[in-house]
Amino acid sequence: MTAPALTIPAPELLFGGGPGTAVLEKPVTVTFGPVTADGAPVQPLSLTGFGFAVVRRRAAGAAPEVWDTGTKKWTPDTPSSSTTPIGLSYHGSDPAPWQGTLVAGGMTDATGAPAFTKASGGYPQYTVRGSFTAAGGSAVAGPSSAPFTLAGAADKNLVVIGVGDDESPTDAKRTRVLLKNAALQEIGALIIDRDSPGAVVTLRNAAGASVVLRADGGIEVHPAGGKGLLVTGDLEAEHIVYRPAAGGPKRVLP
Repeated sequence: MTAPALTIPAPELLFGGGPGTAVLEKPVTVTFGPVTADGAPVQPLSLTGFGFAVVRRRAAGAAPEVWDTGTKKWTPDTPSSSTTPIGLSYHGSDPAPWQGTLVAGGMTDATGAPAFTKASGGYPQYTVRGSFTAAGGSAVAGPSSAPFTLAGAADKNLVVIGVGDDESPTDAKRTRVLLKNAALQEIGALIIDRDSPGAVVTLRNAAGASVVLRADGGIEVHPAGGKGLLVTGDLEAEHIVYRPAAGGPKRVLP
């Protein structure tokens, strides 16, 4: 007996975070309209498998990979690949009866590393598609959703206070205070990085100026390019090394 041909709609995704950007720490709701065979809606009992697949591209031009919940690995997304999708539930009275949830935050792969990560430079990008298998047939993939990226909840805040990315308070090697403008671009930062047995403290702004307190006790002052260091009060120094304006080796001020 030949399995009926399935028609699978594209999924609808519901998430917070803005157009094309989901919040990593919040669930993504995935829904599908009726799946049909010869124009008639298909019920779960007529299927041997149903779920949704998540596909990622790690960089521009990179080959797509599909998440396999069975092995907890990203594998090449090819026509011959056989992976286990994320499960769906069925609500027959709903206009979008096939429903599921992607909880990206906290998911890990087989090595214990995060399975889903925040975007950097617009990647990785993710898409979702349906995967349904009729009795006696093979899995059929539906059309993909529009691509989306992931951002941390704190990435949407104008003020960020806390540990470094992908760190927890119990294992943090960095703490930071960041201020962003309305376009979510950093305009000022105070960063403390662990440098055992001490720490490096960096104060910087968007113009390119920074002050660094090194772990060895040294202090670095870096004006932005083309800018100078202005001291309006008395300056006392015990030893001054300088480079002449005309160039050449450094000299010691007598």
